[in-house]
Amino acid sequence: MEFNIGPRMLKTGIAVTLTLVITSFFEMKLELVAAIAAVLAMQPSIMRSLTYLKEVVIGNSVAVIFSILGIFLLGDHPLSVGAVVIISIAINVRLGLNKTVSLTVLTIITIMLQSDGIDIPFIINRISLVVIGVISAFIVNALVFPPDHQKLLFKRIEDAVKQTLFLLRVIPNKTMSVPTIKDEDREIEKKITKIKDYFDILVEERGRLFIRNKINFLRTIVIYRQMIRVLEKQYTLIQQMENNMVEIEEMGSGKIQVIKRLINEITNYSENVFLLYQNKIVLDRDLQRETKNAMRLTINNLIEELQGSDYEKWTYVFPVANSLIELYGELDKLETFVRKKGNQPK
Repeated sequence: MEFNIGPRMLKTGIAVTLTLVITSFFEMKLELVAAIAAVLAMQPSIMRSLTYLKEVVIGNSVAVIFSILGIFLLGDHPLSVGAVVIISIAINVRLGLNKTVSLTVLTIITIMLQSDGIDIPFIINRISLVVIGVISAFIVNALVFPPDHQKLLFKRIEDAVKQTLFLLRVIPNKTMSVPTIKDEDREIEKKITKIKDYFDILVEERGRLFIRNKINFLRTIVIYRQMIRVLEKQYTLIQQMENNMVEIEEMGSGKIQVIKRLINEITNYSENVFLLYQNKIVLDRDLQRETKNAMRLTINNLIEELQGSDYEKWTYVFPVANSLIELYGELDKLETFVRKKGNQPK
């Protein structure tokens, strides 16, 4: 059984420790509330921690107001607490504060379950516990193992691209069983979803005050967005190949050979563009231009060969050909972005 402690787990533990040290120093009771707040407040990026901190201020303001009104109008009966929680959650959701709902509920419960009516020092103490937990998590997230989102995101993209290129090579040659291909297919789909979610984290980092080279950072965002588009088009091509390659092969003539040649060329092109980004190879512009022209000619040959074909043949060939053309277009854009970035001063 694999046992892996990641940076976020470690930071959460440090944040809880810091929270308990602070609450112990000030001799505050119910330090468990602060510890829970620290766990809930740990976010995957500094900007999300800052956004979370802002939302906590608004969410806890709602919690305090409704807790006081609840105690004053309904008392501290369990049904009263439940009613206030429901109303506060509805308001938080309405305000778009979905991430801080848990802390809002925690604040309401800790305030309303006191037995001395409306006790302002008690309320301040309970709010302080939540604030200490959230701020501790923010400080730890900002100072301890700050994540390199660019590096982590590219590593995920690179891993997914290697998998798509592998499938693009094995599917036309039928060197992998269908069930295995389906498993790989589902895994790639999950990876693309996670990559897009992580890309959102990188985009949010644009708001950070301290970025060493912001122009370069913004260029990287543009390139990574284009890489994700390429990855999506590769995945679409894989799906179309799975659905149509058998039927195309059964048609006979040279269509399948033309398509296989195109798939091989575009797979090599994909690999070269990503290697170019990593400075692992140098692509000669004239050679690339010749390769692109050859791909265009091959696509034109495929279209000419399909002239006069019946509808059924088009329904099999067109989705694959269209996916190839779209992937080629996105790769061409990516190469342009990568070359421009490479020509910029560091």
